[in-house]
Amino acid sequence: MKRIVYSLTLCVMFLAQAQAQVQQNVGVGYFGNTVTYPGLVLEYGLEKMFTAQASLPLRLDVGFYHHKRYNTGVFADVNLGFRRYYASGLFLEESIGVGWMSTFVASDEVFSINDAGELEEASRYASTDVMPSITLGIGYDLTRKSAAKHLIWLRPKIFWQFPHKTTSFYSVALQVGYTYHLK
Repeated sequence: MKRIVYSLTLCVMFLAQAQAQVQQNVGVGYFGNTVTYPGLVLEYGLEKMFTAQASLPLRLDVGFYHHKRYNTGVFADVNLGFRRYYASGLFLEESIGVGWMSTFVASDEVFSINDAGELEEASRYASTDVMPSITLGIGYDLTRKSAAKHLIWLRPKIFWQFPHKTTSFYSVALQVGYTYHLK
């Protein structure tokens, strides 16, 4: 865990060193856990431009989803990746991320069996897990001819939840949204 925090700190310092080449972005989008369970994702990003076509985005995502009659998840993760812009306005991206997710059971009452074999009321809080992820994306720059960027995107995401789920069990999410370039 210390290595992850150290690596992310170095990435932030690397992106922040050349302010003239770093763009700040904010965005909002739909976060669908297993595509159909609705949620929301807010993002803040720093995008280091190497050329007009290539950049290294560092993005903080904060969001939630609600799976009716099952659970609600709240998450925050940091993603580092590569984005390639094309003259047509299309862009492709990929990123890896790490974060945390807390889940809560979607029920008024939750029960468990104690060590004595008796039924007792339990907490709705399910778990807090480490959330590594892989995200791919495709999008379009609506204002490719100007300095102000308005991006729309589609990002399929695969994420894991440790220690709640095993390494072979992953979740799939779909993110659809909009990003605005601040400066």
